[in-house]
Amino acid sequence: MFNRVPSFSQHLFNYAPFAGAVAELWSGKSISVDGVHGSACALAVAAIRQTGNRPILIITAVTEQAEQIADDLELFIPTATNLIFPALENLTSAGDSINEIKNNEIETNIFALADDLFGQRIRVLKQLSGDSSSLTIVVATILSLLQPVPSKELLAERTQTLQVGKRVNPEQLRRFLVESGYHNTSAVDLPGEFAVRGSIFDLFAPDWEQPVRVEFFDEEIESIRRFDLATQRSLENRDKIDLTRILPNETVEASLLDYLPPTSPIILVEPKEIELAAQHFRSLS
Repeated sequence: MFNRVPSFSQHLFNYAPFAGAVAELWSGKSISVDGVHGSACALAVAAIRQTGNRPILIITAVTEQAEQIADDLELFIPTATNLIFPALENLTSAGDSINEIKNNEIETNIFALADDLFGQRIRVLKQLSGDSSSLTIVVATILSLLQPVPSKELLAERTQTLQVGKRVNPEQLRRFLVESGYHNTSAVDLPGEFAVRGSIFDLFAPDWEQPVRVEFFDEEIESIRRFDLATQRSLENRDKIDLTRILPNETVEASLLDYLPPTSPIILVEPKEIELAAQHFRSLS
C-alpha cells in the first residue's frame, strides 16, 4: 500500500483547473490554491514537483508547520531532497540577527561551529549551489528567510575540496582548520572539531551529518571515509569532500532567495499568517 502513496499526487492532474494552475506557476505566474490543509499541502507540492525541474521553496509562519510539511513530503516524494532551512534560535528576531551579525557581536568560540542550526543552514545553501539542486525542496519559516546568509561568492571562496589523490600539506590543513574556528581535540565528538593522529585527520564540519576520516600518505590524500562516532567504523568511502570555513559571526548580507533561480516556485502556506509574522519580526528590528 505504501508504495502507491507517491502516485496519489498524479490524480490531482485529473482536475483540469489544478493542472492549468501548475502550468502557470512553472511559467512564472502567481497562483492561489484554496482549501488545502494539513498533509494536502505536501500532496499539492508533490504534484507541482512532477512537472518542473527547478528548486522549490516553501515558506510557513511557524517552525512546527514547516517540520510537518517536510515530514509529509518524505512520504509523497521520497526521491526528492527535502531540506528544512532553520532559523537561528539564539537570535530572537530578524532585526537582531541582521544587526548583531553585521556588527560581529556574536561571540566566536570553540562551540560556535557546533551549532546544529548553523550547520544545517550552510548545508542547505551548499545543496542549492550544487549540480543536483533541481531536485531540492526547501521548507523555511518566514523568520529563517529574513535572517541573512553568506553570499554565494563567499561560500564558494571559503570552500575547498579534499580529494583522493590530491596533494595537500597536512600542516597547512591543520592551520586552515584552526584559523577557521575548529577545535583541535583528541577525538571528534561535535561539529567543528578535528583530531590528528599521525597521518590521519578526523574532521567534523558543521554542515556534515557524520564526521570524515582523511588518511594521508606523505602529502597525498590516500583515502576519505565517513565513519560512525559511536563505533568508529567506516560507513562509506568518498572520492572527495567539500570543506567550508564560514563562522556564524561573519558579515552576511545575502538572502536564501539569492540561491534560487529567478523562476523557482515560491509557495506560501497560509499567506496571511506569514505576513503577520513578517510584520512582527520587522517591528523588532
